[in-house]
Amino acid sequence: MTSKKERTPRVDWAAGHGAVTGSVNAAAGALVTTSIAHSAGVPAGWAAAAGAAGALGTTVAGLKRRLTGATIGFRAACCLAAGAWSSAVLAGEGPMTLTALGSLAVGGIAAGTLGAGFAGHEVTEQARRATLLSIGTRRALAAEWIDRIARVCHIDGVEILGIEHWPSGLGYTVEVKLPAGGATRKAIADRGPALASDLDLPTGCGIAFGDGMTRRLVLIKVTTKSLAGQQTPFPLAEMREIATVNNPLPLALLADGGRGELDLRQASTLVAGPTGTGKTNWLHTLIARLNQCNDTLVWVIDLNGGSLALPWLHVWREAQQHTEGSRWADADIPTPGVDWVASTPKEAARMLRAAIRIAKHRKVAYQQHMRAEDDDKLPVGPTLPEIVIIVDEGAEVAATREARQVLAGISEVIRIARAMAIRAVVSALRVTQDVLPDPMVRKMASNRVCTGATEDSELGHFFGWRALSIEDSFDGPGSLLVGHDSKAPDKGRQERITPSQIEDVCAATTHRRPTLDAPSLDAAGEDYTDRWTMERCGHLWGAHPAQATTANGNSNSGGGEEPRRRWS
Repeated sequence: MTSKKERTPRVDWAAGHGAVTGSVNAAAGALVTTSIAHSAGVPAGWAAAAGAAGALGTTVAGLKRRLTGATIGFRAACCLAAGAWSSAVLAGEGPMTLTALGSLAVGGIAAGTLGAGFAGHEVTEQARRATLLSIGTRRALAAEWIDRIARVCHIDGVEILGIEHWPSGLGYTVEVKLPAGGATRKAIADRGPALASDLDLPTGCGIAFGDGMTRRLVLIKVTTKSLAGQQTPFPLAEMREIATVNNPLPLALLADGGRGELDLRQASTLVAGPTGTGKTNWLHTLIARLNQCNDTLVWVIDLNGGSLALPWLHVWREAQQHTEGSRWADADIPTPGVDWVASTPKEAARMLRAAIRIAKHRKVAYQQHMRAEDDDKLPVGPTLPEIVIIVDEGAEVAATREARQVLAGISEVIRIARAMAIRAVVSALRVTQDVLPDPMVRKMASNRVCTGATEDSELGHFFGWRALSIEDSFDGPGSLLVGHDSKAPDKGRQERITPSQIEDVCAATTHRRPTLDAPSLDAAGEDYTDRWTMERCGHLWGAHPAQATTANGNSNSGGGEEPRRRWS
């Protein structure tokens, strides 16, 4: 029930006056002031002097605010008229006569009517001035770019079709039309560092190039401000919304204010970056976005002790064990944030064999389903989820002969399982032959994310001739490049996700996470159903493999029953 106090209307004393209230207020003020002056016997000349002073003050204030001459003149005239009225009635019979009150009312109505018109004129004129200023600024900037391209790139006769300043305030985009005669985008892109130097951009800022609508159009993206040292928190509130892997997922904040999105349904992904550049943090944000989907299962291969997956298991395990002192001890967390973890080459090989069996079995089991949907790719949904296999770290994967076989399995998954909704995300320190010896992984992963590099040649190997220099690409941990389908990469920043936020994501999304469909479950067999037995995953909790108990402390019967049902 609403209280009486809540129902009481409040007056906004800070609100400005409109044409009506302003006129009433001015007329009432003139009447009260003149009445007091009449009672005190103030000479009429003082009123005229006050009106003149008001007109002068209004003119000075209007000039400082750069108001139009019409508005300044109108306001000054109103002050003079008020002073003249007050002076006249003080010299006569006073302000309370019928003639005095009538003339004041007529003057107030006239001022209010004219004031509305002058206010509209002022709004229009100020908008026109802003437009002209913007056009003038853009014209000057366009002229600078025409001269700059001629001097630095040795291309004369370019046209500047448009300049768009980014909503983020970090830079702007110039749309350039190349002249006839064979000038190419690459001729400008190759001079990117020279253009950045000519602009004298701050360290960490650079120039990127994009394709226009035709071959003679090129987009020059200029970053003028750096966000080095600033963190963007992960938007935890967005986890309330249910997403789908059928749509691109937002995985970066671009410098121009947009969001860098990657298609995880059709494409595999390769992410590279040296230690300390934020690569692991980006993988965690990726897992969070996949958990937001109700049609995706996340599998992780991490031969460095499974460290990438462990934060996504804590909440589920503590809820299953009713761990004393944990805030999740009595929570309803039926599923982990990562559906399967492989921290050894043996377990990774088991996972990849299961994935390949699932892909091949789905091709047969869902033929009629795809036929009914008139699609040659498996339709993904909550009852038929996509599987995303995240591999971290590529250097560990390629370290031994047994581990190289794991990478060969990843290559096979990338090659044969796209249509059957099994995709891979491969993380590596570098995209060189010693780290990723199988070139198929790099060639078939059309999504490219780079959080840092040690040499410019690495970026060229990663993104091709469209790559930027390291100096133009990164301004510290959190910065990254996002590319897709051999297009020019976009410069952006990743969102920072903390361990406590990971736990909150797990809890918020646990009931939307799907289970593996029946045909896929049959194809995966005990490799999948026994994945959480202590013999297979006990080392993740620090237990000795000989302890034949399940992860929630119950005895393991050795059967192939689905662990989720067993632990519920």
